[in-house]
Amino acid sequence: MGKHEKGTPKEIANRSKIKGMQKLKFYCEMCQKQCRDANGFKCHLTSEAHQRQLLLFAENSDRYISEFSGEFLRGFMQILKSQYGTRRVRANEVYQSYIKDRNHIHMNSTMWHTLTGLVQWLGNKEKCKIDLGDKGWYIQYIDHESENRKQDEEKKVKQELDDEQKQQDIIEAQINRAREVHGEQEYTESTELVRNEDEKIELALNLNKKPTLESLQKPFVQLGANALERARVKKEQPEDRWGRRRSRSRSRSPHGPSTSRGKERTKKSALDEIKEMEERRKEKANRKDYWLCPGIVVKIVTKKLGEGYYKAKGTVRELVDDYTAKVKVDDVVLKLDQAHVETVIPQVGREMMIVNGAYRGSKATLLEIDQEAFAVHLKLSSGLCKGREITVPYEDASKLAA
Repeated sequence: MGKHEKGTPKEIANRSKIKGMQKLKFYCEMCQKQCRDANGFKCHLTSEAHQRQLLLFAENSDRYISEFSGEFLRGFMQILKSQYGTRRVRANEVYQSYIKDRNHIHMNSTMWHTLTGLVQWLGNKEKCKIDLGDKGWYIQYIDHESENRKQDEEKKVKQELDDEQKQQDIIEAQINRAREVHGEQEYTESTELVRNEDEKIELALNLNKKPTLESLQKPFVQLGANALERARVKKEQPEDRWGRRRSRSRSRSPHGPSTSRGKERTKKSALDEIKEMEERRKEKANRKDYWLCPGIVVKIVTKKLGEGYYKAKGTVRELVDDYTAKVKVDDVVLKLDQAHVETVIPQVGREMMIVNGAYRGSKATLLEIDQEAFAVHLKLSSGLCKGREITVPYEDASKLAA
């Protein structure tokens, strides 16, 4: 059936329906679709896309209601905070400002069935000051951000002090280990030279003494004897010779290269421990129980959407929350939980995104797949650690969409 001509009553009615608010009873929150009339809404209820969303809702209805309630509350509080600040204002006025957006979350899909219930809940949670007036409920926003900022600063200072204390403990432990290995080295303290100013300095110079013939010949005889003696010792006792040589080298240089090499090993082990501690800190900070992020390719592993979507691959377009994302599969956008999808491992040389762990959010190039350990060997291509090679499990990295 073609479109109605411009200016006809039917065309004017359709145009007026497009503008402004539609009837709330013809809106589907799960599919986020607004129908114009009862006939269109009835057709939508029997569609395949709506049936798939109902299966997902029936599996965990409480989570979806909590999700819709959270989105509604964030939008409502954002308008109250940005437009009205801490002024006392009618709750209905704030609600009318919120529903001006056609894509807002409707209240009948949340945990609050009436505006009065929402206002009383805000008062119980100490998010707003509420009071009942002649024109209805009034609310006033309570600013908690100043206290939150102060608490964050205190936590940051405490964290910095803890990190400094940990590094100090590591350095002290390394010093104690070095003392146990090399022993305590005693050093004599330098003292000031004390001498008598009246004491005379005498020098004995025998300039007139001439060398005799015996004294001139004596060194040569001793040199020959020493040479013969060394030759005999070399043949008979080579081990004693090497032992004496080693003892002489130690006596000449008591603080020689061996001590310096020991210090280098001590410094290197301390640096390695600091690096390991930093890796553990990053791993603990970035290891989450959610891993979805926009731009990655995932595989559907649930059969509840039908055989046509089982093991199908799609691209994450956007995140609804930390655990739910909108995935595009063959020109169809599905709202899926992370429990219904898994990561995708591409061919060697392709780009991947690290979705969990110490390097969460970094891009990397796939170098090798270790099937026995269920892990991939990656080379980071972004971030401060660009160029570093790491190994992560299959579930911590996924293919990047082209």
